[in-house]
Amino acid sequence: MRTSLNNIKTIEDHLFGYHAPGDALVFEARMILNSGLRDEVQQQQNTYDVIREYSRKRLKAEIAAVQTKLTHEPQHLGFMQKIINLFKK
Repeated sequence: MRTSLNNIKTIEDHLFGYHAPGDALVFEARMILNSGLRDEVQQQQNTYDVIREYSRKRLKAEIAAVQTKLTHEPQHLGFMQKIINLFKK
């Protein structure tokens, strides 16, 4: 199990650009020679892409909920009017 954690850490370092230039070249050479490693890197990249997309969608939904709350609830009308006035100038 420890080996797989080390592999994940090494792949993360590669994907996020944390390797020193020499280490990055060695890792890229290992990926060329080892198709299994190349597949692991691609799977981890795909996982990060899915997580990033999910996070963006959640953030957009949260922003939309706040915007709806600010524009439709009576107690926030004064605040919204101040914001609108800022952009009229």
